[in-house]
Amino acid sequence: MTVEYPALLGALLILVPVVGLQVRAFVLGRRDLLIVGAHLDPVALSSLYLVKSFLTAFAFDVFVVFSILAMAGISWGQVSVEEDRSGLDVVVSIDVSRSMLAADIEPSRLDRAAALVRTVVRDLPLARFAVTVFKGSATTLMPLTSDPFAVEIALEGLTPALVSTPGTNIEVGLAHALNRFPSASSAHRAVILVSDGEALAGDARGPAARAKDLGIPVFTVLTGTAEGAVIPAPDGSPLTDEAGRPRVSRADPAMLESIALATGGRAFLLTDPDAVPDLIREIGRFVDLRQREGFRLVPHRRYRLFLGVALAALAVSLILRIVRWQRLF
Repeated sequence: MTVEYPALLGALLILVPVVGLQVRAFVLGRRDLLIVGAHLDPVALSSLYLVKSFLTAFAFDVFVVFSILAMAGISWGQVSVEEDRSGLDVVVSIDVSRSMLAADIEPSRLDRAAALVRTVVRDLPLARFAVTVFKGSATTLMPLTSDPFAVEIALEGLTPALVSTPGTNIEVGLAHALNRFPSASSAHRAVILVSDGEALAGDARGPAARAKDLGIPVFTVLTGTAEGAVIPAPDGSPLTDEAGRPRVSRADPAMLESIALATGGRAFLLTDPDAVPDLIREIGRFVDLRQREGFRLVPHRRYRLFLGVALAALAVSLILRIVRWQRLF
């Protein structure tokens, strides 16, 4: 079972104040009812009101719960869908955190990342490209375009100053990249994620699962080396920690490898001299495979089931409020 929007499950906490209001309404309603119906049997009247109030409130609570579950995008099982696509859209997501300025690969990780993207754009002339960057948050430098010169201009200004939020959050970067694809596009879709893998916040498993559900492979490219290098400060001097020691950034492949594996993509090392041609070859292979198969398996979204239960519960709650129960006893 997968949840496309797990953050929405937090909305279930709304039941706490809802139940509190229901209890308060019951207490006040019971008091008023006993006053108005003072000539009736108080025990029978209280029992009837308790049962009706409980069932009405319970049905409404079920409506709230299942409505939230429907919006959360819960799915299990798989169904096949027709793959009727042509062309290729690629969103490039580049880590611009300060650690990307480390020079363990010359002239720097960020410069090499830009050079990689330029080569990919040049060797896939029929594709459309978008360029996004991320640190603690993410932004779009260039929306999808078939103009390679526009992409080149976007790549010329790569710097950590493009994003003001500090840190490195690969989850945010990947989620932002996935949202750059237009829903109406009939093109094949892929993401190229370039980073040194040093994630200081976030959990990329959520957007990776979403990419898999959408049939979008994420091809990751690790910049930097395991030995690492000193991170330069804005003035060019070594960035230091609280103890005054130079901060060394070391490339960490674990998260990038897990993203590629989860989405059907592939992980590459920028230090590998064959990384660029292998990446281009893999993207082309992905497109050819999808065109030959003609269909793909996607998780079976069950929102209709949850929505049906929610609407039925709402109907029950409304009916219970309307029915004249005194005729049933």
